Amino acid sequence: MARGFEIDPQDLESRWKERAAAVHPDRFAGASDAEKRVAMQWSASINEAYRVLRDPLRRAQYLCELAGHPTENQPNVAMEMSFLMQQMQWREALEDIRANGDSDGLQALAQEIEADRHQRQAETGELIGQQRWNAVVKCLHEWMFVEKFLQEIVSAQRALKNINT
Repeated sequence: MARGFEIDPQDLESRWKERAAAVHPDRFAGASDAEKRVAMQWSASINEAYRVLRDPLRRAQYLCELAGHPTENQPNVAMEMSFLMQQMQWREALEDIRANGDSDGLQALAQEIEADRHQRQAETGELIGQQRWNAVVKCLHEWMFVEKFLQEIVSAQRALKNINT
């Protein structure tokens, strides 16, 4: 199978199930301790690979690593001023929404951020296809911020829901 960002989720799941079943520790119940350990290691590796590949952000980070461009612990990745300004606007909007208990505003902000994440995912896929790794790394750092911000929005939604119930 060729390396690429775009994958068929159903094909991924099918291949995972096939491989996981082949090395499942239960199949090695009567094997030696060493064979059981190897089966357990293979099973863990296959499950971890599946977790990475089914998550678009983690999949993109993995492809960057394979290409020699790790995304973790890269403090010198410069972000565009427009993105930094957008971050500030989003944070201010979230603070206002929390202060006002505005569930409709929170939903609208969540939809805006989800659309941004979708756009970044598409852009990342294109950049990976073009093997523009420095641009991919920059895009991924922005995408990571968007993911963390979405988690903050989910937390705010839960808190607002608890207040209103």
